[in-house]
Amino acid sequence: MLEYDKFYFGEAYSQELKKKIYRLRYEVYALEFGFENPYDFPDKLERDQFDDHSVHFVAVNEDNDIIGTVRMILDSGKGFPIEHASEITDFHDRPISKKITEVSRLTVAKTLRRRLEDGMHGIESYIPESQGGVSDKISAEIRERRRRPAIVLGLYRAVYQKCKELDITHMYMITEDKLFHALYKFGFVFSKVGEPVQYHGKRTPYATSWRAIEEHMHQHHSDLLDFLLFKLDKKYHPRF
Repeated sequence: MLEYDKFYFGEAYSQELKKKIYRLRYEVYALEFGFENPYDFPDKLERDQFDDHSVHFVAVNEDNDIIGTVRMILDSGKGFPIEHASEITDFHDRPISKKITEVSRLTVAKTLRRRLEDGMHGIESYIPESQGGVSDKISAEIRERRRRPAIVLGLYRAVYQKCKELDITHMYMITEDKLFHALYKFGFVFSKVGEPVQYHGKRTPYATSWRAIEEHMHQHHSDLLDFLLFKLDKKYHPRF
């Protein structure tokens, strides 16, 4: 596992660990936010048909408690969830399906979210006010001291490195505006590939390539590109 800001990030291999992931998702998606019906999961484990075709990642604290998770869905012949939820109309450089992953079920435990108004990703505190973030009046000094969203960035680094190892070049995401803007702030550039739909609330379908993200970070966020590449075999490093 890779460490970042006193948290540890890695792939979930065991069924025991995956059950803990599904339990966290149940607590957040079903009980806290009501995106899923709790009665559909009598075992209190939120999972779907795509979980068996996914790579699951966890963030754990120093006590080995799971405090965050995300999954990358692999091509399985079933299509991707985003393709069932929306019409993909503008993905002009779409590669073959085996080169694509859909990143979803990004979840941060309630106890690790920074502010009361933060959503399931614990990300709202990091969004500029002009991009739909919190609107409370805080000084520039306080805003500058706010740290990066360690759990989200650590999980996305795990996804990035796994994609490089599996030669997956492109990524889908269907999400609300807040997460889109927050990810963009930290160099994860996505392009809209369809119109917004009602899918756990209003969601917009996006796609990107890791090459686009690498080039954007190389130009604007070189420290974050170094973060993504940390301990990744140099044969996977981009060349500019």
